[in-house]
Amino acid sequence: MLRRWLPLAGVVLAVAAVIAAVVAGLSAPRLVAVSPGDGEQVPVGAAQVRLTFSRPVEKASLAAHVRFAPDVPGSWAVEGNTATFTPSQPWQSGESVTVTVARGVKAVNGLPLLQGLRWSFHIMPTMLVYLSPPEGGNIYTVSVDAAGVPAEPQPMTTTGGVMAFAPSADGRFVYFSARKGLGVSLFVIARGESSYQAAPDLLLNCGDDQCLALAPSPDGRWLAYTRSDAPGGGTRVHLLHLEDRSDAVIAPAGHVTWEPVWSLQGLLAYYDATRGGYVVVSPESGGEEAFVPNDVGESAVWTPDGHGLVVVAMKEIEVSVSEGTPQAPSEAPYLAAHLWLYRFAPEPAHTDLTRDPALEDASPAFSPDGAWLAFARKALDPIHWTPGRQLWVMRPDGSDAAQITHAPDYNHLDFAWHPTASLLAFARTNQADLTQPPEVWVYDFQRERAYLVAANAVMPRWLP
Repeated sequence: MLRRWLPLAGVVLAVAAVIAAVVAGLSAPRLVAVSPGDGEQVPVGAAQVRLTFSRPVEKASLAAHVRFAPDVPGSWAVEGNTATFTPSQPWQSGESVTVTVARGVKAVNGLPLLQGLRWSFHIMPTMLVYLSPPEGGNIYTVSVDAAGVPAEPQPMTTTGGVMAFAPSADGRFVYFSARKGLGVSLFVIARGESSYQAAPDLLLNCGDDQCLALAPSPDGRWLAYTRSDAPGGGTRVHLLHLEDRSDAVIAPAGHVTWEPVWSLQGLLAYYDATRGGYVVVSPESGGEEAFVPNDVGESAVWTPDGHGLVVVAMKEIEVSVSEGTPQAPSEAPYLAAHLWLYRFAPEPAHTDLTRDPALEDASPAFSPDGAWLAFARKALDPIHWTPGRQLWVMRPDGSDAAQITHAPDYNHLDFAWHPTASLLAFARTNQADLTQPPEVWVYDFQRERAYLVAANAVMPRWLP
């Protein structure tokens, strides 16, 4: 009797084992999607790795089973079935990154991933972007090699009419203003495998209004810009929510405002000519965070820590007859443009970074690491005065100032640091011959030399 039941018991056990294996297989996590995908081209700033599983996984298990080559430090976050790796140190532009997800990634139910995956994606090279010709032209991209030498430029737009542009912080998009009918509207172009083959998308039809001075927020959620009802008309700073494209004026009714600029931490500053100063607001709450009195309203930049602004402000200089300058009558005081650092925290304070009354500074721009401040300087005394402003750099406290360019007839302006701070792009204009077109140049700090990128061009920006 027992012998008769033994084969049947074996069959039952075998079936049970198969059922258990099937149940385990169905309950075990599966990797169902990855981003970036195999062979995908991504900008440096957008190089997060997302793994979507069939069920939630344990964060601690990811570090042990997911490998990157080249390896970079970073952190994992898990939300629902998606695990996201954010590098704390970015991969280098032009690199190919291989991701290996090994078997064994553990789900929260304790079961392991049964099938791994390996794939690669590529980091786009950092590109220099500029506008040519200056008003109503096209956006061009150009790669700049390690020696600072530019390659052949490629058009990103081809229809002309572009008045201004601004890349997103992660390098995925370029927002731009272009003529549409009687007005200037807002457009966006996505950066794909070939930037200049993408088609622009109308972001906001401004009708007969002029929409300019674009400023995307660092988190990619907002686009600040200025809007006026006619060329030369009063401007107002608007805030466009990029997800639902809702649009709102952020300044009080009747106030003339311009020059929106974001901090890395997500606060927005803009100049309010009606109040006579810079207003700092939070886009989330709409509440005012700080106010900086100012009589100029141009070229403000945030400190990297988000606790202050460097602004251009006029300073009255007392002179004697022997100290006269070409800029002002020697018998009266004159005004000189100085760079001032206004800090909101931990304690309010303001500092004259220019210091010397015989100097005039403008166009500040912090390096990405916050170690240097680029700016344009000219001397006001008769012996050293020049028609143009030269490119200088100094420490954020005003120390260690050093002159970089020596072209006295040219104004140097619109400084843009490369993400590695090894290169600095700038525009320059000939003050001795205003019929000459503006130019875009790149300065290589390691080789201590500058390269011409494009003539009849303005607005150099880096696309990471």
